[in-house]
Amino acid sequence: MSKYPCELIEDLIPLYIEDDVSDATKKIVEEHISECENCKSLVHEYSNDELKIEDFKEDLPEAKTFKKWMKKLKVWGVVAGMVALIAFITIGLLGYKIGEDAENGVITLKTIVKTLEKEGLSLEKDKSKSPDEYDLSGVKPSIYTVEDSKDTLLIYVFDSFREKQKILDETDKYNNYFSMEEFKYHAKNSLIVFIPNEIPENEEEFKAIENKLNLISETTFKYLNNGKERVYKGESENWEGTFTMEYYENWFKDEEGTKYDSYNEKYPMIKYKGSDLDEVGTIDFEYKTINGGGESTGLTIDKDGYVKAGGSSGNGTILSEDTEITFIIKWNGKEERIVLKAQ
Repeated sequence: MSKYPCELIEDLIPLYIEDDVSDATKKIVEEHISECENCKSLVHEYSNDELKIEDFKEDLPEAKTFKKWMKKLKVWGVVAGMVALIAFITIGLLGYKIGEDAENGVITLKTIVKTLEKEGLSLEKDKSKSPDEYDLSGVKPSIYTVEDSKDTLLIYVFDSFREKQKILDETDKYNNYFSMEEFKYHAKNSLIVFIPNEIPENEEEFKAIENKLNLISETTFKYLNNGKERVYKGESENWEGTFTMEYYENWFKDEEGTKYDSYNEKYPMIKYKGSDLDEVGTIDFEYKTINGGGESTGLTIDKDGYVKAGGSSGNGTILSEDTEITFIIKWNGKEERIVLKAQ
């Protein structure tokens, strides 16, 4: 059985078909589809589609928070693997949203620092380190120490989103997703890099910096990238369904045209309406949207009747407010469908 979830592989399939992935990623996809008929059929379906991926890539945005990961990660090997995997496979389809006005949308160093400090991250200018050490094609960061520790925060501010994208595409710096030496966060035309004073070697040491990582991640998503949340709901005879999407969309206009940057995390959840919780047994769950979907098998219900049906993240076109989402729930030989709408 493949060690990679179907939801994550599905994010990679369009790029795999376009041969726009590295050899390592290609191997991951091919090993998975050799064992998974569902993903294999998706490859066949997409291969026959006329839709082609635009000839450009966006920088990988970081996941909004580490908090949900850490609840499930029990050993260091899994911590390192999941941090790397999630960061690596969140590349998705990118495009323009018709009918929206583009924004110049750049942010300044002052805005970034003031926002982080307002949300509780104490920063102090670090004059002991040279910005030349961290130069990115002529762009040097402002360097800060974090709170009362010796942890370092680098803040790169590029002239434009396009310049940032071009420079990062041309450098090998900050692209090792298996590294615990640095954690990067994208906010429009800026790049924020957290460098712990001591490299975490196990889960306990990672938790020691988790609060800082969560704070930077949450602030970057919500305030620097104008993150939003949309909730879809619906119900059937026996089930209530909720689909939460946390996302941001930013447009950047310059002399070369318009660029679009987006990121989203999706969390489907269902709740059993009956009182016979012990009789429900295992549950097979699937959801479908206009942009794809996901599925999970062998799910179990908790003591309050809830079933968390996984989650996914990536770039690409954001589901609109008028999109309908379909949940398909199978249990004890029964099947029900729920159509969810934005609230």
